[in-house]
Amino acid sequence: LAIPTDTPAPNVDPAAHAAAVVHIATALIGAAGGGIFVLFTSHREVKAAGAALRAAALDRRFPLLIHGEEPRDIQLTRFRESGRAVLLGTASFWEGVDVPGQALRGLLIAKLPFRVPTEPITAARCEAIAAAGGDAFAEYMVPHASLRLKQGFGRLIRSATDRGVVIVADSRLVTKPYGPALLDSLPPAPRVVGPWAEIADRVRAFYEGV
Repeated sequence: LAIPTDTPAPNVDPAAHAAAVVHIATALIGAAGGGIFVLFTSHREVKAAGAALRAAALDRRFPLLIHGEEPRDIQLTRFRESGRAVLLGTASFWEGVDVPGQALRGLLIAKLPFRVPTEPITAARCEAIAAAGGDAFAEYMVPHASLRLKQGFGRLIRSATDRGVVIVADSRLVTKPYGPALLDSLPPAPRVVGPWAEIADRVRAFYEGV
């Protein structure tokens, strides 16, 4: 589990964060030779990252599957059969997706999966908690993000023999007070926390040793 500390926070500089995610994704894909899921929290982010990777001609080197361009089942079949594909997904790809073995050997989570506060259901639940004197962020937003993060992490490790790298490109995981609660929800794994340049070296070494 790798957490870059110098990635711009998505809630502070979304454009810089998006560019950093594409940069990290490109490095991870190259180190692993494909077999990568990149999980986002919105379709807009998926489309933007897909366009950036295509502009960099990554789709000429690896099969690039972008959520929404084909039915999910077809994309999963293509991913499993390829063994070196790259899938950019959101929503339904965070859970209920089973790709055991070497076909999926790396996972990049673009940012922490917090609900959008302005979504009607989320806003209503937060208002109800606040009206009852509670803390909506601590009692609702963080637990939901914790569950989704655990579900996303679980896409990579599907059996006792699966191995791989999970990168969470959101420094808030180690800089915010709620970070430890999110980390504690994840399965045990060696953790690498530091600047991306140092993590990139560790990631390359990991795949060279697999």
